[in-house]
Amino acid sequence: MIILALIAVIILGFAIKGLFKPIGDNRFDAYFFVMLGLAVVVASFPLRHWYFEYRLGQAVDEFLGRNDVVVHCQSYFDSLYTYGKAGFVYRGGKEIFLDPKRCSQLKDFLADPKLYDDPNAYSLHVLTHEAMHIAGEYNEIKTDCKAFQRNHQLAQILGVDRDIAIRTAIDLHLFRSPRHPYYSSQCIPGGPMDEQLPDAVWVKS
Repeated sequence: MIILALIAVIILGFAIKGLFKPIGDNRFDAYFFVMLGLAVVVASFPLRHWYFEYRLGQAVDEFLGRNDVVVHCQSYFDSLYTYGKAGFVYRGGKEIFLDPKRCSQLKDFLADPKLYDDPNAYSLHVLTHEAMHIAGEYNEIKTDCKAFQRNHQLAQILGVDRDIAIRTAIDLHLFRSPRHPYYSSQCIPGGPMDEQLPDAVWVKS
């Protein structure tokens, strides 16, 4: 995305240069508008990407009652060094890293939550899970269980309708795989890991 932003700046530079050294008598000629339009198109990609990251960071801030969380959607090049990790947080850090596939799925989920499928919904759970790390829980099993009990909260902060957020949270807990390394039979409503949250919705699962 940084490369695209640099390309947009370079193209914009050509457009501005054309104002001072026009090809003909008219400064605002076709060349200027073509270059300006191309710069806008190229810049739209990194701008939308960065706005999405900003939106996620703001949501996690509200979710945790903080104002310093940063969410970074990795590029495919970045993810070569963290292959296989849907998301991660450095211990004691305030930045959440999500792999490109999860970010793409999360965009799809937020674009139309009514049509969510399991992978897209799981991307929400990944974000909630990493937010629990930011909050200070680093035991993966406990972190995952905390996330299951709070997915509906973060979904609503991100603009998902309350009924859909609740249904999504319940489905996430119902269909998690016992084969997953973070699975625990204690992570059930009324179980040892149940935090008895006042707005808990997972009891319906």
